[in-house]
Amino acid sequence: MGMQQLLLVWAVVAGAVLAWCAVRALEWAWWKPRRLERALRAQGLRGTPYRSPAGDAPLNVQLSAEARARTMPLGCHDVVPRAMPLFHQAMKEHGKVSITWFGPVPRVTITKPELVREVLSNKFGHFEKLKFGRFQRLLHNGLGSHEGEKWAKHRRIINPAFHLEKLKRMLPAFAACCTELVDKWEGLAKGGDEPYEVDVWPEMQSLTGDVISRAAFGSSYLEGKRIFQLQGEQIELIVATMNKIHIPGYIHLPTKSNRRMKQISAEIEGMLKRIIAKRESALKAGEASSDDLLGLLLESNLDHSKGNGGTANSGISIDDVIGECKLFYFAGMETTSVLLTWTMVVLSMHPEWQDRAREEVLHVFGSHSPDYDGLSRLRIVTMVLYEVLRLYTPLTALQRKTYKPMELGGVRYPAGVVLTLPLLCVHHDKDVWGADADEFRPERFAEGISKASREAPAFFPFGWGPRICIGQNFALLEAKMGLSMILQRFSFDLSPSYTHAPFPVGLLQPEHGAQVHTYDEIETMETVDGAPLLHPWSLLLYALGTLAALWWVWRALDRFWLRPRRLGRALRAQGLRGTPYRFPSGDWKEYARLLGAALATPMPPLSHDVASRALSFDLAAIKQHGNVCVTWFGPEARVIVSDPKLFREILANKNGRFGKQKSVLPIQNLLADGLTSHQGEKWVAHRRIMNHAFHLEKLKRMLPAFAACSSELINRWQDSVGADGAQEIDVWPEFQNLTGDVISRSAFGSSFSEGRRIFQLQAEQAQNVTKMARALDFPGYRFLPTEINRRTKANAREVRELLKGIITKRESAMKDGHAVNDDLLGLLLETNIKESQEAGSSKPTMTTKDIIEELKLLYFAGSDTTAVLLTWTMVLLSMHPEWQDRAREEVLRVFGKNSPDFEGINHLKVVTMIMHEVLRLYPPILLVGREAYEETELGGITYPAGVTFALPIACIHHDPDVWGEDVGEFKPERFAEGVSKASKDSPALVPFSWGPRICVGQNFALLEAKMALSMILQQFSFELSPSYTHAPFPLPTLQPQHGAQIKLTKF
Repeated sequence: MGMQQLLLVWAVVAGAVLAWCAVRALEWAWWKPRRLERALRAQGLRGTPYRSPAGDAPLNVQLSAEARARTMPLGCHDVVPRAMPLFHQAMKEHGKVSITWFGPVPRVTITKPELVREVLSNKFGHFEKLKFGRFQRLLHNGLGSHEGEKWAKHRRIINPAFHLEKLKRMLPAFAACCTELVDKWEGLAKGGDEPYEVDVWPEMQSLTGDVISRAAFGSSYLEGKRIFQLQGEQIELIVATMNKIHIPGYIHLPTKSNRRMKQISAEIEGMLKRIIAKRESALKAGEASSDDLLGLLLESNLDHSKGNGGTANSGISIDDVIGECKLFYFAGMETTSVLLTWTMVVLSMHPEWQDRAREEVLHVFGSHSPDYDGLSRLRIVTMVLYEVLRLYTPLTALQRKTYKPMELGGVRYPAGVVLTLPLLCVHHDKDVWGADADEFRPERFAEGISKASREAPAFFPFGWGPRICIGQNFALLEAKMGLSMILQRFSFDLSPSYTHAPFPVGLLQPEHGAQVHTYDEIETMETVDGAPLLHPWSLLLYALGTLAALWWVWRALDRFWLRPRRLGRALRAQGLRGTPYRFPSGDWKEYARLLGAALATPMPPLSHDVASRALSFDLAAIKQHGNVCVTWFGPEARVIVSDPKLFREILANKNGRFGKQKSVLPIQNLLADGLTSHQGEKWVAHRRIMNHAFHLEKLKRMLPAFAACSSELINRWQDSVGADGAQEIDVWPEFQNLTGDVISRSAFGSSFSEGRRIFQLQAEQAQNVTKMARALDFPGYRFLPTEINRRTKANAREVRELLKGIITKRESAMKDGHAVNDDLLGLLLETNIKESQEAGSSKPTMTTKDIIEELKLLYFAGSDTTAVLLTWTMVLLSMHPEWQDRAREEVLRVFGKNSPDFEGINHLKVVTMIMHEVLRLYPPILLVGREAYEETELGGITYPAGVTFALPIACIHHDPDVWGEDVGEFKPERFAEGVSKASKDSPALVPFSWGPRICVGQNFALLEAKMALSMILQQFSFELSPSYTHAPFPLPTLQPQHGAQIKLTKF
């Protein structure tokens, strides 16, 4: 072949290559975008026209520049026009679902919450995350970028590291970093009377970077800080480059920024490899700590590998671990720093909310370092953070891509369409949040996220669905810790130099910083020459104080020494065995030690020996001293009675010798001074009225309320199920909400929303009362002006006023003949009137105050008990799938797919057997108490007045002498012939107590539980999640200490 022929061949090949490239370029930049545009517009979608090749990028740059040229007024929170001008303009001109163009790729903007949820739930796997290729790998190659099986495996391995119990271990790291920050601010502020100005944006970046460095790497904290600095630089470079990625191959050009990004990536990966290799060596040698994220991740990865036979590909690789560590920095640092920065800015604009938040923080913690339990109770702080996340959503938009044709909201989208979900726009939509959507109103979250918007849920700061941010609890816990410690030490307002200019640079940041003035909140006592000022009458006060102290000392001596010694001698003289009295706290220390040791270790997955964990002290005393023995609750003699015959004799109370414990009644009455607190004629009259309201025929009227609440629960679970038809849910808080809603509906009917507020207050009250009960052995404790005492009284006052308003309204309606009596309040009022008329009295038997207290009791007794029963029922049926199948077969045979009715529920034999067995193994109330009101004889021993009796229901339910050697096994068949035939000593199943004071609402609770369980079994099968830890915990009902994580599968 000659040279001319060779050149001709090369020319033809080169021409073919050029033609192919030209066709590909035309397809990419013109034909494909035009086809997609025609397909979308043919279905009625409106939007901007396609402009080749950059699409709307030049328009976006122009609109962003115009928006950045203007700052926002102080106090204005309408950030969408400034932060997302292109989307804002597109929505105004073309609607809530509209088209814009990212280069040659169509972006369909979706701001309807129901469509946002559908896209993020991705039930059918039609959507995938956008792939940014090399950009993604340079920043991180972690969980956020994976798909399919790889994502599922990584999520499964990482989930345990972010479990709330694991996050508790990181609180010291959070506290240490926050302490360094506030100490630094305090040091800078000293030395002058003027407030100190600080730009909190870089301060919060440093804080959250330090937190991530400590929480992720523990002792490798300094190396972690260097990684944080490099990741911060990498983010800025990538955001600057992202505006040019519609230029093909730009990332591969040898520009200065591209070279620097590669250098940073290499340096970060080298540092992480060294840290990980060092930690893996320590882990293998048994020397490593698992209190940081890296340790927890490696530990979880190792456990996952062992659980899958230790195969090479069963865990995740070192490169995968590096990718996850890089993601920790990007997602964990920026999000929280943005949230804390905007929270301080917004609280500076709204000082009334700053004051309320500080008041709550000081109420809960005082000057002490915040702890986990306290942080979880910060209601106002949580409302503030949610509202800031709504108004200043850190990640302003999420994107998904259709990888095959699919239908959404009546529009069929071809493959290759990008769906942009502008979360910030959704959070500012007045159709969703109301006319005040652009105002700072944290109170909209007072009843939780689900009630904050007109269309719930519409709050997506951490995403939604199966790919919701795994670190949201980490971020919120860190933010609460940081904000609480700042509020404890400082007040703050905006500096005159602050300019309000939110701008998205990756996340929504303050463009010109966030300058605030800080003021020291710590006040000192006024002194003269170093000594406190004294008033002339101080000596008189000292004298009166001394007399009062002497009187108190005598009372304390009698209570804590003389009387317990007398009582102990009287009981031992009759042969009663037990623990000796230990001044002054009795068996409290031993009780706390045994309970702490028991609760420190979870139970084996299939063990049901609840008594040894939840009543460890009582069980130990019974084993050592017998079924009747004496212990000491502070200075009070406490006789444990686990003999079923004596147990029933005390509760039957035929001679009226036993009553409720007088020492706990004042505390109990703060929760509810209802039926359970009354004695004598008052109890008889109230019980007679309450019996009518809880008659089975009356309860039938409430079935629609039970069904409505259960349906809402089922629908919420179905919406959360992923593309694989499965979803992990912690059923414990779900059932608490369910039973609270049931009580609210069945008690108040049309006043349901007010009822929910009462439920929230009573739930908080129950926690406060539990804490107060621990201090009962200190005389007069409840009268001290402590924060918890003040809050408890304020709650009781608010509940009382709410209930009084509902009752007054209902009584007026009854007089006018307009009221219904299908709810408990109506039935109670109706029965009260009839009872008074039959007695020939013009005054009602129960006063308005009495009715208020009965309704308060209904909340406490009616919600927690059923929530506990349903939770443990699902846990046990997950452990024993053969009984779950039998129960489902029965439910489907009786009801099919129809809503359960009263007659059918009465025919559920298998379900009833299961619930009786769950109530036996996991009784909601572990122990009831009584007090001898007069000298009395019981079991051959005479007890002086004042002795208290502890009746441990759980110990009786787990006694092999009563139930047989299989007492610790889940065997519902033991109830096949009814409760009376199930035990050797009958009756011994007493979950609702016994005798005339047996729980008046037991039929209500069982009917509600059967309804809910039946509807769940109709729709789902379920099993325990790998993240579930079997740890029953008495607080005050038998609750799952670490939640009850269940994997639901649509049936």
